[in-house]
Amino acid sequence: MIPMDQYKSARAEAEHTAALLRAALQRAGIPEHQAARVRALVTSKGQAYVELGALPVGSAVKLLNALPLALETAG
Repeated sequence: MIPMDQYKSARAEAEHTAALLRAALQRAGIPEHQAARVRALVTSKGQAYVELGALPVGSAVKLLNALPLALETAG
């Protein structure tokens, strides 16, 4: 079992990243109810993860088309 402060820190990091990803998905044209499938996870070892969940093919294509834009903005 991990210390509570480590869990809370990992959870906060995962929640923040998941929220940013949900917002980016919506900007890419993915409906809110599909973007809401993105969620934060913390493992029993304290590792932070973001689970994307399943997307319909059309939304997955929108995500793929948006990825180059994210890379251009970050660079």
